[in-house]
Amino acid sequence: MKQQGAALVIVMALLAGSMTLGLSGMQTALVDERLAGNYRASILAQMAAESGAITRSEQSPAGGGGSSCEDLKESVKKNAAKPGDFSEFILVESIGESSDVTAGYYYAECQDDEQNAELIVGQVKNSAESSVNDFIAVDYYVLYPNTSGGPGSSPEEGDGGNNSFGSGAVVAGKGGVRLTGSAQVSGGLTTSGDVEIKGGASTPDSIDAAGSIDSPSYWDEEQTQNFRENVTFESVEEDPLGIDDVYVSIDNKTRALTERPYDYSNVRIGQWPIVTATISGSGLVGFNEAYDVRDNQVMVEAADYDVSEVPEIAGTFPVLRTRDFNQTNGSLTVVGDAVLLVDGDLTLGGGGGEGLNFEGDSSLTVLVTGDVQLSSSLQMQNLSVKTESGNPRFAIYSLGDQVTIGGSAQVMAMIYAPFATIDILGSGGLRGVVWGERVNVSGAGRIIGEGSFVDSSSNESTGTGTSGGSWAPFN
Repeated sequence: MKQQGAALVIVMALLAGSMTLGLSGMQTALVDERLAGNYRASILAQMAAESGAITRSEQSPAGGGGSSCEDLKESVKKNAAKPGDFSEFILVESIGESSDVTAGYYYAECQDDEQNAELIVGQVKNSAESSVNDFIAVDYYVLYPNTSGGPGSSPEEGDGGNNSFGSGAVVAGKGGVRLTGSAQVSGGLTTSGDVEIKGGASTPDSIDAAGSIDSPSYWDEEQTQNFRENVTFESVEEDPLGIDDVYVSIDNKTRALTERPYDYSNVRIGQWPIVTATISGSGLVGFNEAYDVRDNQVMVEAADYDVSEVPEIAGTFPVLRTRDFNQTNGSLTVVGDAVLLVDGDLTLGGGGGEGLNFEGDSSLTVLVTGDVQLSSSLQMQNLSVKTESGNPRFAIYSLGDQVTIGGSAQVMAMIYAPFATIDILGSGGLRGVVWGERVNVSGAGRIIGEGSFVDSSSNESTGTGTSGGSWAPFN
């Protein structure tokens, strides 16, 4: 029988296909490896910048220089920074067995919005000896001096004193606070419960706890000198700002926003065709990318209401009202000052895109009845926590059971959720202040304290059902 060699041809074709698949897999693996390396370097640079900010805030206030912080930042981005612009490189960590790659930071005095400040530049470099313009990854942090003291004085251990519950930058109710992994907290911590610190978590600046403090046994006395347990607080309320009553009052005022012509329904931004949107006095306006539309579309209308009972934003503001509010993939820009009522869950920063932006000196205050999820793509601008008028730039008041800052989300906000467990996970970070039933910071999660809650229940009550609570500078 004559042989045609078909088997050989088939085998060679299969081998060729297998080799192609193998080469494709190798290429994909190499790309993934590079992506993972770049992501790790960016996270290390970010952590180095925050480490520098924490260290500098403890050593000296920002004096301020003649250069603009933004100009100095751009000079580093464009590899044009001058040697005299920045301090010497301060090593934070050597990476790898050879220790050739290092993470650390520079700092420089500068001006930001006519305020004295310091620019902290975190970098991952091939060598600590290389210049500020030679780096693998870079991240920035603008440090503002603290010009005013915090409210009240901290009592000695077990002393009642006049310590107001909530004078720290990180605050929790009776559920307490738990820091695990490599969690970082810069600022004071106040709780009417217990504090548990495990693993390689950093040392908070101070702790005032009505319960006990369980910290690593190897910490020395200097690390724990500002820790006070069994503290008696003047007032430990579940909801000292009375936000539940505030919501009821705003709900009564804005009931008309749930009736036509207003669109009172679930909102989703980032799902085609509505990818980008703005919140302003006109309401929630999305750009409809459908081929037969290609125009701005009013998704939710706004109406002006006096919302003075909401802490720290006295006056009349445009108010929008929705059910669940979900922003993923696209961007949401705030123009001017606005209040958003979410009668459901709030989700920001899922997927990708630019996340939440603020135009100029804008502000957004959100009252949420449900849970809050702040996800990876929420990479907020490096803005001051308060506007020039003194309002919180981004404040979230939640009546829900859960607030989560996860993934690599970087959030600038004041979060008040007195009934919620607040979890900061992964490499998620918060710059601002948080108040919850319980606060858990795990993994590489971090809180950079800026601002604080104060219980002023001894003062005359202001607004409907509020306790006269207010925001105060973080000391």
